[in-house]
Amino acid sequence: DIPQALRHDTAPPVVDRAVTAAVNPAPFEAAWTATDGLASKPGAVQQTFLHPDAAAPSVIANVVRFDQSAVRVVYVPGLSEPGGTWAWGSQVPRDQRKTLVAAFNAGFKFKDTAGGVYTEGRNAVRPLQVGIASLVIGKDGKADVEAWPGDSALSSVASVRQNLSLIVDGGRPVDGLTSDKGLKWGTKKSQFQYTWRASVGVDAKGRLIYAAGSQMTMMQLATAMVDAGAVRAMELDIHDGVVTFNWYRQAPTTPLGVEGMKLTPSMQRKADRYLAPDQRDFFAIQAR
Repeated sequence: DIPQALRHDTAPPVVDRAVTAAVNPAPFEAAWTATDGLASKPGAVQQTFLHPDAAAPSVIANVVRFDQSAVRVVYVPGLSEPGGTWAWGSQVPRDQRKTLVAAFNAGFKFKDTAGGVYTEGRNAVRPLQVGIASLVIGKDGKADVEAWPGDSALSSVASVRQNLSLIVDGGRPVDGLTSDKGLKWGTKKSQFQYTWRASVGVDAKGRLIYAAGSQMTMMQLATAMVDAGAVRAMELDIHDGVVTFNWYRQAPTTPLGVEGMKLTPSMQRKADRYLAPDQRDFFAIQAR
């Protein structure tokens, strides 16, 4: 199940390459290619796909990379996760879609993680917890992924969404992913089962990386992030019907103002998800 934009005989020129465990890579596998037709400047968004596990050739990670000098990240709270009343009304409002590039799922339900949320100047669910893996969005719209150091860092922060523990740190999968003795990444059932998974991280150049795939273990997801160049990464949400990544291309004469397209055809939710109020929180990517 490779990205829709790469399901053809031709593709945009290769920018550079990621790593893949495939013995005989498919065309364009692990090749970063520019994603055309978006509101962002050419080359600012790239995608590829790769095999993270030579022993499981059916497992494919679909990966997107964002140049954060050209895009900004916005955290959008959902109607029930975390709940409450927020500026964007749990969707990307019509007046924000003229620069909309993409949107993707956030983390676990808050009953299943010890983490919290900070956005729009206040906490939701619970205060932020030190050490929890966090996607941290600065007031400049640039995102980082880190183990939360404490609220002394909030002076320059717009939003923080916490979820579980880091799965990649120092450019490698963290210790314990194959045992999870401390239950840092959910229950052992969720840890080892083969299911849809998504992750977000940053590389050494500060680019934001998103990866998703079906029938993946936690270790396969972490390996995919490392192969894509991530130096730090956290898991987002898991399971069918939850993992969502949609592109949005400008269509100003249409009722929605944009046209959506799934990252991969087998993602279950509609391509216009996040253009109406959603129960779950998510991240929106806008062109600067």
